[in-house]
Amino acid sequence: MYGRAAAEARSRIRAGLIQGAVFGRIDGPLTAVGLQCVHPAEKPMTEHSRFDIASVGKVFTAGCCALLVADGKLDPDAPFTEYLPEHELGKKCTVTVRDLAMHVGGFDNSKPYCSADMAVFHRELFHKRPVRPRLAAFEYACSNYILLGMIAERVSGMDLEALAGQRIWKPLGMKHTCWSPPGTGPDEVEHWLPNRPAGQHNDEACYLCPFPIGNGSCFSTAGDLLLFARDLLERKCFPGEYYRLMTTCGFEQDGIRRSFGWDMSVGHRPRNFSEQTIYHSGWTGQLLCVDPENGFAAVVLTSRTGDWDAAYAGRVRMVEQLYGMPGGRTADGPHLPQNEK
Repeated sequence: MYGRAAAEARSRIRAGLIQGAVFGRIDGPLTAVGLQCVHPAEKPMTEHSRFDIASVGKVFTAGCCALLVADGKLDPDAPFTEYLPEHELGKKCTVTVRDLAMHVGGFDNSKPYCSADMAVFHRELFHKRPVRPRLAAFEYACSNYILLGMIAERVSGMDLEALAGQRIWKPLGMKHTCWSPPGTGPDEVEHWLPNRPAGQHNDEACYLCPFPIGNGSCFSTAGDLLLFARDLLERKCFPGEYYRLMTTCGFEQDGIRRSFGWDMSVGHRPRNFSEQTIYHSGWTGQLLCVDPENGFAAVVLTSRTGDWDAAYAGRVRMVEQLYGMPGGRTADGPHLPQNEK
């Protein structure tokens, strides 16, 4: 199964879709193929290579909020403005914390807040209004998770990186995960979209902000992410409410299924996986997949250089092969909007 997954990764490298990959499942070794970087010189991927995991970092924002819910400090069904009263929606707001976590509060993925001027960032974020009624439709929106990150900080009294480190990463032994850009180092992966130096945020808003924000762009390794995934299967480290929120479908409409922080849609998940499967992808080339019913989890981290859909299809195919399926999806694969960044 690892040989087939490695062959798939190499085919995507030859096609110009990725520069390299590190992948594995919770009960097996990690495999690295391709190059970690080509500047200033070529360096191969290793199992220690650390990636900007882009939107996969949103699962840590959701996880921090879920732990605060379990603590009794955060009400997922309260209007989010109870925690961020400076938002323009104010006391008339009906969009809940849970709505933000499932991307169903009515906000679109416009980014007027994307600015190096923090006065502009906060002003535009807090003046952004929904474009449709809550629960009318799903639309992936990074601003939802920036707001969630701010809520987690407000409720906990800690900055997002310290909160995730204390409540999630340290308890799980995730020693190589961080939110702030680590800068150059021997294990930092070079990403090509938009081709910033290794160890820097690729997401524009994350790059411009001088502090961690909840829409993702953490830095992590395949090994650390498998520790996180294993815990979602074993459910040993955190309160039951945390696992219930993260793994229970809370929105289902027109084929879209979402839990608190995760995708559960059948059209995008690997074939033959249960409907309880939760997964998340990232703009720079990641896929983290957990199937509680079958006790399986896998991660595929790549440095994407080509078409989003074709690269995503390759990652899904690799997860299917790690699961033990001799084939995989067709080359076309599932179609996802190019917004998970």
